[in-house]
Amino acid sequence: MVSFELIFDRAEALRAQGYLSGAARLYRRLLRGPAGQDVRLDAALALVACLRSLGQTDDARQVWSRARRLAPRRGAPEALRRLDLEGLLVERAAGGYRRCLPGLARHLARFRRERDWAGAAYALWAIGGARRFMGDLEASRLAFLRSLGLARRARDAAGAAYALFGLGGVTRVQGRLAEAREYYSAALAAVAGTDDIFGRAYAQCGLANVLRQQGELASARRHYLRAHKLYGRLEDPVDLAYVDWGLGQIHLRRGELGPARKRFSAARTGFRKGDETRGIVLCDTAEAAVLHALGRTVRAERLFDSAVRRARRAGIHAHLELFT
Repeated sequence: MVSFELIFDRAEALRAQGYLSGAARLYRRLLRGPAGQDVRLDAALALVACLRSLGQTDDARQVWSRARRLAPRRGAPEALRRLDLEGLLVERAAGGYRRCLPGLARHLARFRRERDWAGAAYALWAIGGARRFMGDLEASRLAFLRSLGLARRARDAAGAAYALFGLGGVTRVQGRLAEAREYYSAALAAVAGTDDIFGRAYAQCGLANVLRQQGELASARRHYLRAHKLYGRLEDPVDLAYVDWGLGQIHLRRGELGPARKRFSAARTGFRKGDETRGIVLCDTAEAAVLHALGRTVRAERLFDSAVRRARRAGIHAHLELFT
């Protein structure tokens, strides 16, 4: 009979590579079985992380509530800190950017007191992402820069790579495309020889975005297709949808309106599976541009207005991201 520890180790290995759906199935198996409370708590928190990364925030909240019941009520401060941090990250994934910031700042201060530089780098990475999607782009960039410095201080290669991803994303949205290209190229080099399939796919997609924005469409398409192949292995509909959206943008830049609409439609399906509001807004504004080009301007205006209302309800600014 396979031990619970071995199942957990297998799940952790899958999660590290980016196979989040497969890892989630193993964590759920542990939660259904008679494993000890410590193992079930670890499995619950890891499952929360998988679900929030997949955009399944309602499920993540339910599992987080179960983890809270499994956590010791006293005498285990580390477990309670992990629980609190994971809850904040779920809030962040659900779009509660402003609400999660005070808690993330509290954890950042704790990591600094403990001289846990990798933990502090992670907290700053989370803060940088929240700041970006709130529209506070320069504060986001500075948070990612500090995250990168601390990750390097801790010799945390994975943390440094993800800080570079953050820097690539925010500088790209700021229109600092040469910087963004350098950051994504450095990130791609950092993850190229690793087992982190998600990271490799993310780097390919990010670099493709920059190349597309710089007009290097053929090169961008090659990187998108590499990202598409990698994401397709991971059962990750939301990130795959961002690749389809990018390929649709290439068709749009080339005036290939039919193929562009097909890619935007495929992307919207993936975004809806993961309840990814930002992606839906990007798809709807892009399709509105296609409809206008096709002479269907009344419908285009309605779709664009609907996308803007959706973005404002969610407190995001995707409709304003000229350099996306």
